[in-house]
Amino acid sequence: MSFKDLKLPELKAIADSFGVEVPEKITKNAVILLLQEEGVSYQDYERFAQIEKEDAEIPTENTPPLNLQSERSMLVKMDRQNFSYQIGPVTFTNEHPFLAVPESFAQHIFDQHEGFRPATPREVQEYYS
Repeated sequence: MSFKDLKLPELKAIADSFGVEVPEKITKNAVILLLQEEGVSYQDYERFAQIEKEDAEIPTENTPPLNLQSERSMLVKMDRQNFSYQIGPVTFTNEHPFLAVPESFAQHIFDQHEGFRPATPREVQEYYS
């Protein structure tokens, strides 16, 4: 397969995930050229898509439930290079790597998953400003 086998919306999503800016109105061939100019090959895309599939987490019985009413929350940041990473009912993305979760769930994340750490409110504020 190659980029030519994909549809325009899929190509735009791929470009967006690699940080390639694409104008609203653009042809399929133009998107492919933009990706190539940025050094993104179809093999790169396949490799990252495979890594993301391997890292996708299916909720298991040992994932603690989220109880937002009775527990304090804390900020958690994903430092992983995944496009997204799901742990139980929450999903971290590279676009939104910060989430506020209950402290017990945050501890579960730190104990069971690499690439996560506590975040400070200032760090979140600076990221989103």
